[in-house]
Amino acid sequence: SPGVIQAGETVPAFTLPLLGGGEATLPVRGAKGLTLAVFYKTTCPTCLLLFPFLQRIHEQVGPAGGRVVGISQDGIEGAGAFARELGLTMPILVDGEDWPISRLYDLVAVPTLYLIDGAGMVRRSGAGFNRQEIQAMADALAASVGAAAPVLYHQGESIPDFKPG
Repeated sequence: SPGVIQAGETVPAFTLPLLGGGEATLPVRGAKGLTLAVFYKTTCPTCLLLFPFLQRIHEQVGPAGGRVVGISQDGIEGAGAFARELGLTMPILVDGEDWPISRLYDLVAVPTLYLIDGAGMVRRSGAGFNRQEIQAMADALAASVGAAAPVLYHQGESIPDFKPG
């Protein structure tokens, strides 16, 4: 699909400021396991739907070394407010004012998700909220660090199968 780098392709490397200080680089060269990197904007309703599930992945797979990383298009202040509102504890990188990294990735929609390895190769990718695909990404991330498949969806939660970005 347009605006999404496909599985088997390699993503461009980049370094961005990290919410809370310092900076971080993706892909994490030579790292154990995979990284789930997600571009988002706080005003996007689909991002609001997605991020609580990303937080569940982070909580369940993070201790084993699986990385979930948000890439915000909202500046430090906006990214900080969103993280506080949703109780996010995953690392959040902050794209520049005119979104240089989003442009580098030819982004057309948010959220756009990439499951990448230490060499920057895309294992899975997608845009929007796709319930089954997010579970598949979470399972692959967990397997890459020897963690149990995370439980993302709970009984009684009203969760759509798909919501476009």
